[in-house]
Amino acid sequence: MNVWLTSDLHLGHSFVARLRGFDDVDKHDEAVLEGIRDLPKGDRLWILGDLSRGSSEEERRALQLLKVHGAHLEMHLTPGNHDSCHPIHRSAHKTQRMFLDVFHSVQAYQKLKWEGRTVYLNHFPRPGMDHPGMPSRHDEVRLHSEFIVHGHLHSRDPDTGPGLVDVGQDAWGLQPVRQAEVQRVLFS
Repeated sequence: MNVWLTSDLHLGHSFVARLRGFDDVDKHDEAVLEGIRDLPKGDRLWILGDLSRGSSEEERRALQLLKVHGAHLEMHLTPGNHDSCHPIHRSAHKTQRMFLDVFHSVQAYQKLKWEGRTVYLNHFPRPGMDHPGMPSRHDEVRLHSEFIVHGHLHSRDPDTGPGLVDVGQDAWGLQPVRQAEVQRVLFS
């Protein structure tokens, strides 16, 4: 089984689609879903948050699309700020069940061992890091750890700092990335 990672799908999110060079949000979504659909059957995919823009209707649509296009995978979610099941939202407990209908697990972060080192999968990078020119938000749920694989920043470069790798769609050409490639960037 191969392990893949991605983040910040933003299905149905016209603003992000335009930032990524798409005039049509459906074409954007098709490009994002193609990367998931093309992964080998039985592989594991970690999505590190922001499935959509976050409105109820868009979120339900994104979950349905992932249920169809990712049915051949073992999918896990560490939700982001645009996902209603993230614990930063007061009603997260009310929506988690619909996410568990699509994902094998849903948790705020995941602790793993890679090459004998502790690595955390989390939507957010370390506290104090946010989109360029913006104050850092949600620092109370960010981790202070040596190695963090994250999304959120929409970085063009996956290497976002010492011990940090952004696995977002923007850093990897709208494709999920293999764990081995993430490890190479993270530990180099």
